[in-house]
Amino acid sequence: MKMLRNILVICVLTVLGMCPIMAQTIKPAKKVLIRYATAHVGNGERIDNALFGFQGNEIILLADGNKSRVNVLDYDSIIDAEGKHIYPGFIVMDSRLGLVEIGAVRATHDYDETGDFTPNVRTLPAFNTESKVIATVKTNGVLMGQIAPSGGVLSGSSSCMHFDGENWQDAKVRADEGVYLNWPNGYRYKGWWAEPGEAKSNDKYAERRKEIVAFFEDARAYLLDSNQAEKNLRFESMRGLFNGKKRLYIRADWAKDIIDAVLFYRESGVKNMAIVGGAEAHLVTTELTENSVPVVIDRVHKLPSHLDDPLDQPFKLASQLVAAGVEVSFATSGDMEAMISRNLPFQVGTAVFHGLEYEKAIQAITLNPAKLMGIDSKYGTIESGKRATFFISEGDALDISTNNISTIFIEGNVVDLENHQIQLYEKFKN
Repeated sequence: MKMLRNILVICVLTVLGMCPIMAQTIKPAKKVLIRYATAHVGNGERIDNALFGFQGNEIILLADGNKSRVNVLDYDSIIDAEGKHIYPGFIVMDSRLGLVEIGAVRATHDYDETGDFTPNVRTLPAFNTESKVIATVKTNGVLMGQIAPSGGVLSGSSSCMHFDGENWQDAKVRADEGVYLNWPNGYRYKGWWAEPGEAKSNDKYAERRKEIVAFFEDARAYLLDSNQAEKNLRFESMRGLFNGKKRLYIRADWAKDIIDAVLFYRESGVKNMAIVGGAEAHLVTTELTENSVPVVIDRVHKLPSHLDDPLDQPFKLASQLVAAGVEVSFATSGDMEAMISRNLPFQVGTAVFHGLEYEKAIQAITLNPAKLMGIDSKYGTIESGKRATFFISEGDALDISTNNISTIFIEGNVVDLENHQIQLYEKFKN
């Protein structure tokens, strides 16, 4: 028995001694090199003959092939992409992707809760990674999104998600990064989009504004008191607004409303804020730049706000704001918003045609939204040290006639380009 016990001890010690050796022999993730492509970095720069490498979920190389050399033997896989383009994953802001599947079926809507002031409502756990709509969006290069609620006055908390998770925990990039506020309209417009009517002053505007101010004052007072006997979930969800960890997104379109929202922001104690919509933001650029307020343009493909506006005013808005020093990002809000998210690059392409510099346009759907959501240390560009979330296009990704995505990586994983629309096309094309 003693001899048997000694043999067992020796066996255990041998196995334990082998553990460090076994751990050292585990192969690291493969290193991939993509060369000869045009790289649109996302920070306003472009590299025409790029050397781009990544390992696992991290980018390890971005260099100009005309100035640098690499040892190809250091890489497990090499992709020659001459004539093609590499882009950071496009990011759509203020999106309902994953929260609605069929617009005409109310049961598939999960973005609007009952109540006017519900900042504690979270889109994060409601995000449906198996949405068929999301698969159609990825194939145009939109790989990430800010999933935001709507409805009420204080709609709830938004989160940043990537579009390759098996569940919302996998897809989460940053949880509860912002709170959405629907600013009351100073004017109401009669008619509808095809036949807009006259404007009429909103008699309840002052009352609604007063309610917003009072709610924020109550929240701030509550959060300043560290001896609360009972937690208020609504006020607790706003803590990040006052310590700088969250951003307040205010949906407002008209110039007077935007100015009023900026004044409210200055007095509220909120640390970070952005305007979403901003149809008349070009009229108040001084107020926006002086207070470092960025604008998320809600849509490019839409009609002008007023009957006497130039027909192409929505197309020129981005270039007007950038020229004035306002930082811009893009959303696709409106009818069928989730489905139309797939057209984000083409809407931005329209802005390029109407004066927005190309690399600035790429930045507006990559680095700028990443900065808004506080994830720019890892996302938004294809620089070394950041996450390998990018795609390769055969041509210009902002041009509907040349956008042809051939390869997608999200967090270093290859993404299937198949979606139900492609399946139906293949099924019925003959």
